[in-house]
Amino acid sequence: MKRLITVAALAALTLSTPHAAVAQPPGDELKALRKELEALKEGQTAIQKDLQEIKTLLRARPAPAPGEPRDVMLEVEGAPFKGERHAKVTLIDFSDYQ
Repeated sequence: MKRLITVAALAALTLSTPHAAVAQPPGDELKALRKELEALKEGQTAIQKDLQEIKTLLRARPAPAPGEPRDVMLEVEGAPFKGERHAKVTLIDFSDYQ
């Protein structure tokens, strides 16, 4: 009997409280949300327009002419290295360890 009363009380509480998923925001809040959504859509449209303009400008630019290859001599004596000391080609990696 106690179990039946407990189940009935829980059912009554569950049915009497409003559910958050079903509840609608008040009219003013709904209007404010719609206005904010429209502003976001307008901002997104402006960003897409700017992006398209940037793409058009980049496509219109001429490609840079390749530069003349140069012989560059760097002194690497005493620097850490991997491989043979007298290799025909030396690759140097300039990097910043931050």
